[in-house]
Amino acid sequence: MKRVLSAAVGVPLIGLALLLTAPGGLHVQAQNRMTFPLASQESGHIALGLALRKLTVSGTFLQTAAHPDDEHNALYAMFTRGMGLRSIDVQTTRGDGGQNEIGPELFGDMAVLRTSELLAAHRIDGAEQYFARAIDFGYSFDPQEVINKWGKAEIVGDFVRLIRTFRPDVVLTMNIQGRGGDRAHEATTVLTREAFRAAGDPSMFPEQIREGLRPWQPKKLYFTGGFGGGGGRGGPAGGRDGATAGAGGAAATPPGPAGPRGGAAGRGSGRSGTAGGRQGGGGSPAAGPGGAPATPPAPAVKLATINTAMYDTLLGRTYAEIGSDARSNHKCQGTGGLPPLPGIVGGRGGGGRGAPGYQLITSTIPGQMDKDETSLFDGVDTSLPALAQYAWPDPPEALTAGLAAIVDQGKRAQAAFASGNDAGTAAPAEAGLAAVWALRAQLPSMGLTDSARYEIDFRLKIKERDYQDAVLAAHGLTFDAVADDGLVIGGQLVKLSILAVNRGASEVAVTAVAIAGFDAPTACASGSMKKDAVYTCTADAHIPKDARLTTPSFTDDYWKHPSNPAINIFEPDVPFGVSFRPTPFRVTFFVKAGGVEVTRELPVQFRYVKDIYSGDKRMELNVVPAFSVRITPPLVVLPAPVPGAAAKPLQREVHVSVTNGTKGSAEAGVALELPAGWKAAPASVPIRFGHEDESLSARFQITAPPQVKAGEYTLRAVVTSPAAGNERFAMGYQEIEYPHVERRQVIKPAETALKVIDVKITPGITAGYINGVGDQVPPAIQQLGAKLAFIDQDELAWGDLSKYDVIVTGVRAYERRADLRAYNHRLLDYVERGGTVIVQYNKMEFNQAEYGPYAAKVSGNRVCDETVPVKALIPAHPVFHYPNQIGPATWAGWVQERGLYFLGEKDARYVDLVSMVDSFPDNPGEKLGALVEGKLGKGRWIYVGLGLWRQLPAGTDGAYQLLANLISLSKAPAEKAPAKKSSAAAGN
Repeated sequence: MKRVLSAAVGVPLIGLALLLTAPGGLHVQAQNRMTFPLASQESGHIALGLALRKLTVSGTFLQTAAHPDDEHNALYAMFTRGMGLRSIDVQTTRGDGGQNEIGPELFGDMAVLRTSELLAAHRIDGAEQYFARAIDFGYSFDPQEVINKWGKAEIVGDFVRLIRTFRPDVVLTMNIQGRGGDRAHEATTVLTREAFRAAGDPSMFPEQIREGLRPWQPKKLYFTGGFGGGGGRGGPAGGRDGATAGAGGAAATPPGPAGPRGGAAGRGSGRSGTAGGRQGGGGSPAAGPGGAPATPPAPAVKLATINTAMYDTLLGRTYAEIGSDARSNHKCQGTGGLPPLPGIVGGRGGGGRGAPGYQLITSTIPGQMDKDETSLFDGVDTSLPALAQYAWPDPPEALTAGLAAIVDQGKRAQAAFASGNDAGTAAPAEAGLAAVWALRAQLPSMGLTDSARYEIDFRLKIKERDYQDAVLAAHGLTFDAVADDGLVIGGQLVKLSILAVNRGASEVAVTAVAIAGFDAPTACASGSMKKDAVYTCTADAHIPKDARLTTPSFTDDYWKHPSNPAINIFEPDVPFGVSFRPTPFRVTFFVKAGGVEVTRELPVQFRYVKDIYSGDKRMELNVVPAFSVRITPPLVVLPAPVPGAAAKPLQREVHVSVTNGTKGSAEAGVALELPAGWKAAPASVPIRFGHEDESLSARFQITAPPQVKAGEYTLRAVVTSPAAGNERFAMGYQEIEYPHVERRQVIKPAETALKVIDVKITPGITAGYINGVGDQVPPAIQQLGAKLAFIDQDELAWGDLSKYDVIVTGVRAYERRADLRAYNHRLLDYVERGGTVIVQYNKMEFNQAEYGPYAAKVSGNRVCDETVPVKALIPAHPVFHYPNQIGPATWAGWVQERGLYFLGEKDARYVDLVSMVDSFPDNPGEKLGALVEGKLGKGRWIYVGLGLWRQLPAGTDGAYQLLANLISLSKAPAEKAPAKKSSAAAGN
């Protein structure tokens, strides 16, 4: 299926665990050239210089962060690119519960997108990416709730496992925030501190020891003293998704008890005392959301301020600038803006006002706690000879001499490079590699303890890979392995183009090529390469017939069942914590360069052009079904029949899309598997494909049985084909791809939920929709029987808007749509003449002008507990009565939150329709601004901070009732009584 990438690396799956612990082991070249630099850090002179920086040092930095974009990219760039050390980014979650500013992905699909964005960031800053199992279940004001929902033992155990795997010298985590911000940050800090203590204790998590891991005690643990100005997602510093957070150092306090796991009903009730030892508070006073009192300043603490604005002459940039570029890949969180100007220091990505500080919380280095520091590695000897410390107090002379020999050759290579003699780096790099091999071979005979031998050899194994990379770079060698297809099916023949290029000064030889993951690949002959020569091999290979479909190796049952623990399930045959299952399709080159034989392994990739503006892209081979099946819409909503009343049959139309993955033409049949009593017309649909990758659709009319009961039913689509015998195809893939990330896919069953809901629908509604950043509200409006049309720029500017009963603006539309900002007065004119405008939530971009009928500003206020009562302040308002009665059932079963970015300061002519009080002590006070009406002339302007955009795709019944009432306001009878505020509860 030649629709979608081109490839590089190869080893059998049995070697992946080792490969994943080696820096650079899963290197994948840039997926997209949005800019075309004259030099690359992946080949040539710069790549050689970066490789040589690693030869004389040994040290590892590990950071734990709560969500994607909480990492400190400038530090990664400094440590990895600048100092030649190893950097590990451990994310507690994958950002599942966040917002999406570039597309429709939510929940599990959002986790895939944000994971991909992290990988895009690390292609720039050089860090390696791993994950704990926690799910970002949503914004929380209570760290103990977060810990309860994740499971304390589970996440501490994950951190311990990763610390024992990578054996870092320095660990950095987040901070103890006091009030403000998403307290998953604080939960991550508490759990990391426990893991820091437990990792070196063999009695903690002993099952890991039985699996072969060994205890490891890092030397230093830091808290982040603050994110630096401008470090957030376009909002105040530190707050996830722009919410305000207190920054500053936190007093070191022991974590509190884990408490019971909180389920869906436990929001805001998990706190026990200080919520995990939160006593230090935030540093800079900051008002908490909802008008919370400012946090008192924390006592003065000693913070190390790291200068990431140092200029790297090899890279031609500061580490702050590199970090900012890396961080800009979090585009679904709105970070793809202007990079900082030279000289700007702070922020997690390196941009912003003021550098963040780092507070040393504990250290095993005597006296280190009392010292002033300028580096997180102060007191840590990162030189390669320091490996002899593991044989303390009397390291064997053979060990110290062997380490000195390795370093001597590394320094010779570095000196040659510094003198401008790139070719002169090859001989010492080869000698250094030979010295590493020799020392590793000697270790068993040195009389070392088992522990000392393990620690030294663990690091020498990494250094062996570093020296191999340096040898290849010194000889100017580049490698590639690409296939002629990117979407492949079991049994398919693919053609591989395997090549190596010698840009160095001396002749080298490819002695062998190993092709893994395929059935019966053609063998590649050996060959020599003189300067500027190219080695090529064209190989035929078959995808195994039983090849596993390509899909993420992490799954969950939390989003369907929020009372379950908020953790992912990792497939056990995949190395723990990796971003995605490593591709099995790999190529390994065996190369004789000078006096040594080295290897380079690459994943097989497919090259393609998605669009001419983004340039060429690459992807690993993705295995898909021979017939990929998808059914739309993903959720079908039908109004429950009124008992005893005569009613027309409940019918909906569904479409089944089938993509042909086989070569050439094919015939197939499509049918539906229906719940008992439901009918479909036609019973089946034949389809005929003319070529590979062709997608065709079948249309069905489904009818519910008379007096069907409210509830959820499942409809499945099945495809059969004579070419596939008795095999039934009932799976499809959802593609997740943007210009800045590699294409990923999620395999999903070809099914849709049939939701029969107690919702009344006003007939004859015509709705106009102004798209924002991407949401799934338009299909929900259509499910309610309304005629929907999307309003483009021309219609907004001078079209007839009076034909619409209601106009709805999409999520963040005022940020995304310049035409909406320019012609907003047309919406207000429409309201004044009797129209209804519904404005879904916006962020601070809404505050740049007066877009409502009167002055109003969006605030950071939100209600995170999705179970709290909702009060109707104007009970007689038709939004609570027509055509549906809004009562307690309306607010039941909501997911993740009630809403966010409520209207804050506003003109007195606005009327609040609902109020809520969050259950979290750190989000106190009555919250207004979630549903606000401003009347103008004959019409209504409604602001909706309630999270309909999240509830509707989740199939929340009450959200459909409320949406039906909102879009029906123009046809509703007048209020039953003069509007006045009341304490009557709509959900209590």
